[in-house]
This record gives sequence, structure tokens and C-alpha cells, in this order.
Amino acid sequence: MTFLPIIFALFFFSLGALLVYGTYRRWPVLVDPPDKWAPFYSQALLKKYFGRTFLIAYNYILGLLFIVFTCIGLWNGFTK
Repeated sequence: MTFLPIIFALFFFSLGALLVYGTYRRWPVLVDPPDKWAPFYSQALLKKYFGRTFLIAYNYILGLLFIVFTCIGLWNGFTK
């Protein structure tokens, strides 16, 4: 396995961890972004259409999916 997939996996693992941690800590940019950001920020658009509770669940699920798929990808890369 080359070094580039490890860097790629580390980036997405960190992104997933930040999503989970930021949602747990209720960072405003993740759980309560302003509605005026909706045209260019997906979290604000989701909050506008589905509400804050949905956005919190979405952030947890997305963060955990990033972490799980990164681990699966690294596992497959190292076992080949």
C-alpha cells in the first residue's frame, strides 16, 4: 500500500471525527447554522428544510459513516 491512500483515509477519518465531536459539543456551524447560508452551505439547507433535530442526527450518521468506511477501506488496502 502506498502512502497516498493513508493520507486520504486520515483526512476522511478526521472529517468524520470532527463531525461527530462537533455535533456532540453542539458547535453552531454544524448544528445551528444561519438560514441565510442555505444557498451555499448544505448543513444550513438541511436545517431550513428538515429542522435542527434532523440535522443533528444527519451529522452523527454522516460522521460515523466516514469513520466506518475509512476503516473498511484501510482494512481492504492492508489485507490485499
